[in-house]
Amino acid sequence: MIHPGWRALTLLWLCLVAFASAAQSAPSGIPDAAGEDAIAAPLPLQVYLLTVEPGELYWQRFGHNAILLRDPDGGRSISYNFGYFDFAQQDFLLRFVRGRMLYQAVALDGDADIAGYLEDGRRVWLQELRLEPEAVAKLAAYLAEQVRPENRDYRYDYYTINCSTRVRDALDLALGGALKKATEHRSHGWTWRRFTRAYAQGVPWLYLGTDLALGQPVDQPLSIWDEGFIPGELKRQIRDLKLADGQPLLLSEQVLPAGADSADIWPLAPDWRAPFAAMGIVLAGLLLALSRLSEMYPWGRVALALSGTGLSLVLGAAGLVLAGLWLGTDHAAAYRNENLLLLSPSWWLTLPAWMQLVWREQVAGRIAQLARIGAWIALGLMLFAVLSKVFRSFDQSNIEWLLLLSPLVLVLRLVLVRRCVA
Repeated sequence: MIHPGWRALTLLWLCLVAFASAAQSAPSGIPDAAGEDAIAAPLPLQVYLLTVEPGELYWQRFGHNAILLRDPDGGRSISYNFGYFDFAQQDFLLRFVRGRMLYQAVALDGDADIAGYLEDGRRVWLQELRLEPEAVAKLAAYLAEQVRPENRDYRYDYYTINCSTRVRDALDLALGGALKKATEHRSHGWTWRRFTRAYAQGVPWLYLGTDLALGQPVDQPLSIWDEGFIPGELKRQIRDLKLADGQPLLLSEQVLPAGADSADIWPLAPDWRAPFAAMGIVLAGLLLALSRLSEMYPWGRVALALSGTGLSLVLGAAGLVLAGLWLGTDHAAAYRNENLLLLSPSWWLTLPAWMQLVWREQVAGRIAQLARIGAWIALGLMLFAVLSKVFRSFDQSNIEWLLLLSPLVLVLRLVLVRRCVA
């Protein structure tokens, strides 16, 4: 069974929640349109960049694109799509977990491909490109070669080698490198994280889980060329590109369905610093209140113990996942994640102490010593995370998580150590 949209599920492993997909929804099963007669289209051909707007579902949040070749005489069209994968591929699950997913290039009936997006209620832009016959022939031959069974698989990366970057690279090949030359030395100052936040914001759990799991590599400013990993950004690049003769690359543009608003969606990355800070203070305050109640009522002690157990379990587990992504997979976007300083696995050393508080007023002996060690390690790492922001090498954009987790770590350690006796 085939399903395009695996970017979201790949980052589901990254954050134990999900990340949005830049691939589109599509029928299951490898399309038969990748056969010889489907790719041997006659010249001359019209060339279109097909761009699909983001959808409401989490795996549609980044939109999608493809290259459409149309025979102006016969009316037949072929959509070259780089957003498919095969569940039956060898070691599929292992590749998924380790960040070594294989995607596929396929050729589809163009009209049927477009109709599928329209049925989902998503707008489709068709940008006809001004290409010389030699460039069209080069592009058609390249695309036909890519969808052959021996060539169609490619190693997928959700930022650097995805369905949109493959489309971008194919167009750049046909243009003799003109697209890359015009965009690789210019920048809007945006980062992969900023784009991810902007496009994932409509699904809060997706936004939060992904942002927590992404590390330092996604916080470097991108060139406009790199921004082409987003289908909508590539569409804008095509609008602006001039050919060597000064003519625009864009010959015409239409949006489907007919009569639909043609205005672009330009999402802005939200600012969650104030809500995160407020949430961190509230959670820390509730923990302090439970600590006070635990000194007055037995049920308060039980509530505190259960809350401490749950928080320590979650914080430690999240830290282990982040460490595993960095040290044990090829998910490069999760490497060097400074959130590990806030989500220390050392919290698991405190679990016996929290559980003992269910039936005891104080924790003593080796359990207390172990709890102190775990809590002090977590506090030390948290303080380093805060102080490290003065150093240029610690430049991850995770202020929101510092504001949320720092008060919680501080109070959790304070409450626990007060219950531990020598």
